[in-house]
Amino acid sequence: MTKSSLFTLLLLTAVAAPAVPAGQTRVEPHWEPVGWGGGGYYFSAAFHPTRDGVLFLGMDVSGVAKSTDHGRTFRLVNTGLKNYAMYSLAADWKNPDVVYAVTEGGLHKSVDCGETWSFVPGTGRKELRITAERNRSVRAIAVDPTDGNIVYAASPGGKIYKSTDGARNWRAVYQKSGDGKAGAASGLRVQFGQVNDAYFGGIWTPLAFPSDLAPADAVGIGLTLQGDGSRPKDCHLTLRTATGAIYRSRNLGDAFTDDTPRDVILGASDFAIDPTFAKKEPQKAAAARKTPDWSTVTRLDFACAGALPTQASVVRLGRVFFVAHDANRNPVPHTVRDFEKDKRVQTYGNIRLGDPVAGTIYSVVVSHVKPSRVIAATADHGLVLSDDKGETWRVLSTPAKAAIVAFDPGNADVIHGAFWADGVWKSTDAGATWTKSVRGLGEKFSAREIVVSPDDPREVYVIGSEGWNGGFYHSSDAGASWTRSSRVAVDPTMNPTLPAEARGSSLSTPTNLTLNPRNPRQLYISANWRPVFSEDGGRTWEERVRGADITVHTDIRFSGDRVYVSAMDEGTLVSEDQGKSWRALWPRKYDSELSGHNWRLAVNNINGVDRIIATASSWNGRHANVVVISEDGGKTFTTTTAGLPKERITANTMWGRGYARALAVDPSDPLIVYLGIDGDPSGNKPGGGIFKSEDGGHTWKQLPNQPSSRRMYYGLAVDPTNPQRLYWGACDRNGGVHRSEDGGQTWEHVFKRDQWIFNVHVDGTGTLYAGGSNLWRSTDHGETWQQITRLKEKRAVVGIETDPRDPRTMWISAVTWDNSDNGGVYQTTDGGANWVEVTGDLSHRKPQILRFNPGTHELWSGQTVLHKTGR
Repeated sequence: MTKSSLFTLLLLTAVAAPAVPAGQTRVEPHWEPVGWGGGGYYFSAAFHPTRDGVLFLGMDVSGVAKSTDHGRTFRLVNTGLKNYAMYSLAADWKNPDVVYAVTEGGLHKSVDCGETWSFVPGTGRKELRITAERNRSVRAIAVDPTDGNIVYAASPGGKIYKSTDGARNWRAVYQKSGDGKAGAASGLRVQFGQVNDAYFGGIWTPLAFPSDLAPADAVGIGLTLQGDGSRPKDCHLTLRTATGAIYRSRNLGDAFTDDTPRDVILGASDFAIDPTFAKKEPQKAAAARKTPDWSTVTRLDFACAGALPTQASVVRLGRVFFVAHDANRNPVPHTVRDFEKDKRVQTYGNIRLGDPVAGTIYSVVVSHVKPSRVIAATADHGLVLSDDKGETWRVLSTPAKAAIVAFDPGNADVIHGAFWADGVWKSTDAGATWTKSVRGLGEKFSAREIVVSPDDPREVYVIGSEGWNGGFYHSSDAGASWTRSSRVAVDPTMNPTLPAEARGSSLSTPTNLTLNPRNPRQLYISANWRPVFSEDGGRTWEERVRGADITVHTDIRFSGDRVYVSAMDEGTLVSEDQGKSWRALWPRKYDSELSGHNWRLAVNNINGVDRIIATASSWNGRHANVVVISEDGGKTFTTTTAGLPKERITANTMWGRGYARALAVDPSDPLIVYLGIDGDPSGNKPGGGIFKSEDGGHTWKQLPNQPSSRRMYYGLAVDPTNPQRLYWGACDRNGGVHRSEDGGQTWEHVFKRDQWIFNVHVDGTGTLYAGGSNLWRSTDHGETWQQITRLKEKRAVVGIETDPRDPRTMWISAVTWDNSDNGGVYQTTDGGANWVEVTGDLSHRKPQILRFNPGTHELWSGQTVLHKTGR
């Protein structure tokens, strides 16, 4: 899964906010960032037009970072941002301290060089949609270089907007129509691809064999469909049966090539045992029929895989039917799903349902030498050009999918264009004709952004992707030929992740390329994992991202002077100087069985040595969840899956997959450990729930009895006053708090008033807290409950922590499940009778992890930025 609405690591002193005497102003708490940079997705970058070395960096979940030293160090500048998903940045050349930041929630403007931001009303996704969105925006905002009042916006909704008053008011000056693919008037339209980053996508629906058809008469299954003329790489029907067997059809990619409605009928010979099923359950697959028994089919999936992040295929489905033969051997359909009447299906992966909308406009660019000339790049109509400052537009004859253009700094008729998989093209006659520039570019290179040096128009730079890898190419002959330069000198002190891959690292999925106007040989690339800087026109690159914290921290633990942090994507790290520097414990290089999301940590100091347990979910491993164990403070580690479910759990999960997001250790015996995975049983698969280890996490057993809901976020705790007493916080149906008094052998549903409980916490006295729509407290082990907060609607309490010196002092975090800034941290010093907000200058207001460090008397908080504050 991609990061969104996720985590920041912060530290706040655990000192109660004092009462404010009359006439005085309470000093807001200060949070000091102490995290690392790198390891996430950086989507936008822009140099300041006149201040040498000032650079802005946009991040997909943590807003804007600013550097004043050419990217050597960054700090977050999110004050006033209403959304943290930052996908486009631009500066005003006429008023260079005016900076625009476009998020998925709308447009923001700064008039003080990015120190503070103001949201521009009416630009939200449900309004004008002057937004920048993942995979739908490259440069979504542009300012006229001679008149800062004129601003252009490229909308993912297929419009170009123009403002003549510095972004206060907008009008649409260009609007695209729908894509027109699969243009039948009815049925279910399914778009495979260009929705998100997934390389697969599908729909599924339950099926019931028709009552008017004898099982022996059925000879096949069919669909009425209409393609769009494309040919996706791999598309299959998958049939699940009541016997547990799963069958996959032949490749149906050719079915998309016909753009007229027709019936596609598949017989037994078109199906075989699904290879994934055969690999996971070889004995069942061997015993199953080689072809489907049509009368046992209970579910149909239609899925495609391939280059879906960048390529889309569209099909319109009319009906699903089983087939019999009449007396003359003609096929007779027996309809079981009619999508003309009922379009309801389940989806997964890279899928969009519904009628087509206008394709995105990726970028808009203004010529510096001729500001009346503006060019926008569209997803399916190529380039559109205006020669009258956006008042009228004409479509240029270019490849249909365009990313962006760059003008020659001295001649607006010379235009270089990046066209994704169609590569790089050049026009010398104001777009009338185009020539493709391919010499030296990789065959699989997908060009995303192109830039021309303002000092020398022969110097042209282009970035793009080559799968997950990235490519940077430079040209010294105005684009006639290209040289690749993508090796990166890594600095593990600023980005400690994957230290074993520090040598020989290469650029990964670049997103924006910006050059320093004060020194055009200086380039900066925002990218996945490691943004990079060049002093020499891209001939050499070094990682520069210190302080631009985008890490999704999921847990924080302390032992002496050491701080341990787990994170999505990046593994588990340790700091031995209270956050001044960090070191990766695992993984140290890409490992298909371990690389992925680390979730929860348990640290016990035994005879002076830290014993560490971490839960993890690999991206692509054979096992969905693993446990990592270190007996020597992280110097070495082992992994285990013994007793954990091998399959990926999908039934009744929070994020579409069962993750090992909960971990708790018996405080009286560190060898007894409990682990929680969300997700219900499905078929003959046991699902998730609570697992127990009696050997310190090396082997696990699923508890024979489980709470009545296994849909869980962070909710698992052991009562320190009675280690046989366990608590489980669950969500949705049968959600609330469940309690066991016998080490998990039996469970009782003890709290039902709030059915979305995201976390549970037990303090040293045995008082129980549950975080849901508010904070709930029980002082009698769950028998009775009291609501002790009154939060804004749609917020959820996720982080909960108490001061072990005085349990009446506690902190909570209240968040919403989106990328907005709607969240905060709150403190009470009187057991919840009164609360004060202590969010202060927190650069990301939605932490989900709160941990108190008893050694330093500080509160650490985890979200997408790591901070701390001293006493």
